[in-house]
Amino acid sequence: MLLALISLAACASPGASREYLVHDIAEYRRVATTLAPGDVVTLANGEWKNFEIMFEARGTREKPVTLQAQTKGAVVITGRSNLRLAGEYLVVSGLVFRNGYSADADLISFREKQGVFASNSRLTEIVIDNFSQPNPEEGENWIAFYGHDNRLDHSHILGKRSRGVTVAVIRDDPQPQADRHRIDHNYFGPRPPLGKNGGETIRVGTSDLSKGISGTIIEDNYFEECDGEAEIISIKSGGNIVRGNLVIASQGSIVLRHGDGNLVERNVILGKGKPGTGGIRIINARQTVRNNYIEGVTGTGHYAALSIMNGSVSGPLNGYAQVTDTLIEGNSVIEAAEVSIGTGAGSKLAAAPVRTRFERNLVTGTGGASPFAVVSDASGIAFLANVAEVPPTGLSDRPPETIAVKSEVLNRAANGLFYPEGNVGAPRDLDPVSRDAVGVNWYRNP
Repeated sequence: MLLALISLAACASPGASREYLVHDIAEYRRVATTLAPGDVVTLANGEWKNFEIMFEARGTREKPVTLQAQTKGAVVITGRSNLRLAGEYLVVSGLVFRNGYSADADLISFREKQGVFASNSRLTEIVIDNFSQPNPEEGENWIAFYGHDNRLDHSHILGKRSRGVTVAVIRDDPQPQADRHRIDHNYFGPRPPLGKNGGETIRVGTSDLSKGISGTIIEDNYFEECDGEAEIISIKSGGNIVRGNLVIASQGSIVLRHGDGNLVERNVILGKGKPGTGGIRIINARQTVRNNYIEGVTGTGHYAALSIMNGSVSGPLNGYAQVTDTLIEGNSVIEAAEVSIGTGAGSKLAAAPVRTRFERNLVTGTGGASPFAVVSDASGIAFLANVAEVPPTGLSDRPPETIAVKSEVLNRAANGLFYPEGNVGAPRDLDPVSRDAVGVNWYRNP
């Protein structure tokens, strides 16, 4: 079959795209060295064991080079395997990684080696299910972004048990340009607690390169029981957008850990009363946290529904930078255990937030108690037109217009979220991403 296809390709007109159906690793490797724009490589249905896939080619925007399953979900990569992409305009789709573990530090990587990476490329409708190292301490990143303008979408990722980030944006040093990656419409399923750092579901950047702009967009993803560690989404670079995601019963938070000028908006976080569930934690400068909905979150301190941290003015890059010039606006925090202001305050983190605005937020606690915990100087935060259910502890000196105390009647709207009668809190046109709109619809965990 392969020889017939190659013969047909040789007789085709110059520049014509070719299609290959390959049945084993040897056939794949022969074909993989000849790929040109528009070519399609199809892996035959079945189990591909101990398959280290090197997919290197250069397509174009109009004619990408594609690696795909013969039937979505029927090509299962098992054993000691991995996938590396290098080049331009590549597409990989329909593969399932199950019953195995990575042959490298990254299971799927947008690079072959240092300096040889993929850009303008896409992973779509990929399944990774419990593909973890036998020794959980060894660990690996399941998907590692390098290069720029790459995308992960409509994929189904669950059950990571070993150390390492589920999806990591890794910025090569030096990295002069923005990454501009996109992570959207994916289902991130249960990940058990790791018990230490290194269990993020998504991490964008690292502390040493956090002053640069990544420009990565994380939107319309569905996170369910992602309990790996305190940071479900860990932002460690600047200029990123975290938008329109749904987080359900996950023990952790969306954390602006390093980097400035990030935007977190229109996310829905439902703690479901589960212990250790968090919301949004804010560190660094020029952050915008607006129009989010947070309900039933039980965490306090670093895990609070909204946690505005103390920092230091001149600490190391891997420390906690002072919160400055930040906007926290139009969020709904419903039945939350705590809203923490000055989290971590102490001799090492003595710099309280400054030039920060807290406006038009709706905040309700549990059991008739105020969820506000003010553990540092809050004079650098301007409060305006917020609504709380009971007088906020530690902010009693503020004028009434800063935080109005009202016993709001909250009603569930058609989108399943609580809203008051007044114009405060999260917008009414929020549309939480549905389970059917993310991941793949052809995979059922066996």
